[in-house]
Amino acid sequence: MAHQLTFQSGSSNTEVIHEIVQHALRSAATASTTNGAIDVLGEALLEVERLAAHTTVLTH
Repeated sequence: MAHQLTFQSGSSNTEVIHEIVQHALRSAATASTTNGAIDVLGEALLEVERLAAHTTVLTH
């Protein structure tokens, strides 16, 4: 995402994903173009995917 979010080390994955989604929705809502909004939401999905992949690596 254009602005890196910072999370507390004790945050659960669910909380982090919730923060990513909320930030993306707010950013998409204020984007100047439809394509900008789509880009923001796409970046958020990629961030969630990276988080999920990182979590999977840590649990194996």
